[in-house]
Amino acid sequence: MLQHPKDRRSPLSRREFLRRAGAAGLALPSLAAVLAACGKASSSGGSTSGGLQLARPDHPVTLPVQDNPPIADGLPPEAGPLKIFGYSDYIYKKVLNAFKEQYGASVEWTVFDTPEEMVAKMQSSGSDFDLIVSVTLENVGKLAFGKLIQPLNHSYIPNLANVWRVFQSPFYDVGARFTVPYTVYTTGIAYRNDVVTEHIDAMTNPYNAFWLTTYAGQVHLLNGARDVLAAALLRMGADVNTSNRTILNDAKQSLLDGVRSMNWKFDHTDYNELGQWDIHQAWSGQVSYYQYYLPKGLPITAFSYVWPPKDLQPAPGLISNDVFAIPRGAAHPVLAHKMIDFLLDPTNAATNYGYEGYQPPITSLTPKTILKQGLVPESLANILIEESDFGLGTQELELAPAVNQLYEQIYQEVTGGA
Repeated sequence: MLQHPKDRRSPLSRREFLRRAGAAGLALPSLAAVLAACGKASSSGGSTSGGLQLARPDHPVTLPVQDNPPIADGLPPEAGPLKIFGYSDYIYKKVLNAFKEQYGASVEWTVFDTPEEMVAKMQSSGSDFDLIVSVTLENVGKLAFGKLIQPLNHSYIPNLANVWRVFQSPFYDVGARFTVPYTVYTTGIAYRNDVVTEHIDAMTNPYNAFWLTTYAGQVHLLNGARDVLAAALLRMGADVNTSNRTILNDAKQSLLDGVRSMNWKFDHTDYNELGQWDIHQAWSGQVSYYQYYLPKGLPITAFSYVWPPKDLQPAPGLISNDVFAIPRGAAHPVLAHKMIDFLLDPTNAATNYGYEGYQPPITSLTPKTILKQGLVPESLANILIEESDFGLGTQELELAPAVNQLYEQIYQEVTGGA
């Protein structure tokens, strides 16, 4: 069986990180703490004077530069080493070696396991790093408004032109001042089509699949507050970024009912548990790993994936992207820009994707070319994303501190804090 990099990564679940943090007496970062000097944050899309601006598609945000300017033009790359802060093994070693050969700089990698851990480390010692690989959208605002990352100088990133138009000036970072996309993915429903008799892709509400008692004990949800709440909110047809307490209480009750009737397991290692579940809330990037972890006798064609907006328009569904960012005070910012640009080169992006599994939003790397190269099985072609899909889906976005705390509280109640 092939060993995939995500297996070696062995990421902690959010619950496990919280448990260990509590045992160690570690103070987890709060959005309020990061933005203490910035005033209060709005609880919905839009902004408040001096505070965090919560980006929404109908409320685009231009992240502030102020006294945090980008580096100057025309500077030579530093000698290195390039210090990356990221998930373990999140860039293919072959690509890293090619970068080292081209720029003559070594790469040092410091691992974080969760976005929360990343933010905590950025608060205490962010300037120890040159590049973050990568940042989730719900953390972009807190890092930028908290002045923990620096604006980019696009003159060092000409390959940004290879990226989908939607990311040239995204609503969460107008002008792509602070971020450049690394990967894109959907969150949908993976299932065993040789076991599940219902055609989930034909269900009026496919999210009901997580509550099908026929498969009690064999249904898994992802393990994190946002994705777990999203399963219930999407089933209800509600906003996955809602701050409405009545809606959130209804979602909590739906989840508590599911815990009792379904005996859900919560994890994000579906690819490493093939044969142990019938239905799994899943990220499209991880579904691409299934081909490497198949138990003997189980074909890849036994698995199907449903992303409702694509398969059952106009049903709602999650779509998102992760981004690169450069810490403020990075010792090697030119080299960091060069690494971003290197990974946006179509050839390097394709090589990296063949190993990492999460799709880069590069214009020339289309679903057709991906399938032709055999990077994804034909039977799972619908895990592949096109730029137009972003107009169909919805994204988990940054929440105000009090709302974020409420999501985490509900999550702990639902999962029992395990």
